[in-house]
Amino acid sequence: MRTVIGADGVRHPVSAEVEEFLAGLDDLSVRELVLVLASYSPEAMRALQLLATPDNTHVETELVRMVDAAISGVDLDYGEPFSYDEDDDDGITAVDEVLDELERHLDQGAHPIVGQVLEHLLTRIGDLGQSSDNAGALVGVAERACELYARAVEGHPDPTALARWILGFRMEYGWPSLTLATVAHALDDPAWVAYRDRVAALAGNAPAGDPYRDEVAAMLLELADHDGDTDAAVTLLSCGPTPYYGEIVGRLQAAGQTALALHWLDRAVAAHAVGHPWQALHTTVSAPVATRAYLDAGRPDAALAVARDQFAVDLSETAYRLLCAVADESGDLAEQRTWAIEEATSRAGAGGHHLIWLHLSDGNLTDAWAAADAHGAGQAWRELVDASEDDYPLRAARLCLAQAEAQLTTPNSKQYPSIVALLVRARSLYDKAGHNEEAVSHLIRLRETYRRRPALMAELNRAHLP
Repeated sequence: MRTVIGADGVRHPVSAEVEEFLAGLDDLSVRELVLVLASYSPEAMRALQLLATPDNTHVETELVRMVDAAISGVDLDYGEPFSYDEDDDDGITAVDEVLDELERHLDQGAHPIVGQVLEHLLTRIGDLGQSSDNAGALVGVAERACELYARAVEGHPDPTALARWILGFRMEYGWPSLTLATVAHALDDPAWVAYRDRVAALAGNAPAGDPYRDEVAAMLLELADHDGDTDAAVTLLSCGPTPYYGEIVGRLQAAGQTALALHWLDRAVAAHAVGHPWQALHTTVSAPVATRAYLDAGRPDAALAVARDQFAVDLSETAYRLLCAVADESGDLAEQRTWAIEEATSRAGAGGHHLIWLHLSDGNLTDAWAAADAHGAGQAWRELVDASEDDYPLRAARLCLAQAEAQLTTPNSKQYPSIVALLVRARSLYDKAGHNEEAVSHLIRLRETYRRRPALMAELNRAHLP
């Protein structure tokens, strides 16, 4: 079925009646109809002109003017600090709308013109990135512009000129990130020679830089990855102030260099660079990757040491599951589980939520409630309520009520809907436990206590609570 894109950006099916009408038109009528429809929309007229002359400079000028108008309307200096009101118009939507039109022209094959307009747009975004401390708001449109540019350069008429433009842009701006992968498919042999020669000239004889802080080093790393030169990549990734252990280990594993990967993994462990990758970006080897590598290499003690260290750092359910998985594979599950529970118990003085999460992970609801009684439910209260709905509905109801009362301590009308929803759930759980009278008593008490809060009273009434 044929579809057309409506003003809302959604594709709509073409009705059979329209198909039949169009089929009955002669050539002259079709031409006249196309011109009439194109007159209704500047974009439609531009699309028609690009279909007729793909290198139409008049259309390019119009699109560049649209880019400039949209970029000029971007306001990254918010009136209120830390204001993220969805109604605030920072102008970025207008840039997205320009990208929408450019994408539609690309879909119809207008690559040369769109490519040139995108180069102009990327340069304008780069200028904003250099002049604004909060240019991170532009990340979405910048990434989208790069993706469209990758499409637009396919079949570029002068790949060598393209290579030179990319290098010039990167050296001047560095962001948006037009990586080698963006244009590699559009380069021919002469363009590759020009690209490599220019990168080598930029690198000179200076020591290799940090590929995540230096643009030339980043380009050298991209070339090494493109060429499959793992040794060169490892050298670059290890030249900075802190080796990029995660990147190094990943590349060596992918290249099948297991022994060398383990060597670098041992170095990462010694440098305390194993954990959550987001803790130190590319410098950290993730704990699951590290434990898997050690287990596959027949080193279960090393895998357990990593898993235990990871658990001791954050006591999270994720770390606990990793420890249990490693211990199960190494035949030490019972001992490691006992150690983990004891470790979490000894550190539960500040709150029992971690301990509760671990017991719930094991499906041990009885011990989870014992931990809550001893140390408080803390941040784990919601999970504890969810898990207890069938087996401990009365305890779950009382925990819901306690949470609602705690939130009512400070007046805040914006929170009343969620608080009342919690009270509704508490009453449902009381009913399930056969303690409806206790629920009614507490709700009446709350009404009396907070009778001077009309917004809360209205919310209780809407929920039909006593």
